[in-house]
Amino acid sequence: MLDNELLVMLSKFSVAARKVIGPVNPAKVLKDQEYAKRIFEQADAVGEEDLLLISLALQSKLGFLEEITPSVATPKQEEMPAAKYLFGARG
Repeated sequence: MLDNELLVMLSKFSVAARKVIGPVNPAKVLKDQEYAKRIFEQADAVGEEDLLLISLALQSKLGFLEEITPSVATPKQEEMPAAKYLFGARG
């Protein structure tokens, strides 16, 4: 079932995309992944900021974007070297 946020996003995307790349079929975006990918690629290639932002948000909501993982893994707490205690009362 579609939530309200997704429907609003999809309609905003369709209106914004229509001005730049032509008509977009919202139902087909939801049902046909190949069509959706083509539409998103066209929208992203235009370089219009508002359209790009809506496109990325919609792609994320639809699960087209993979979660970005950091390229450099941060060490776990137990793997980090112990810091030397440099301050304190010395007698």
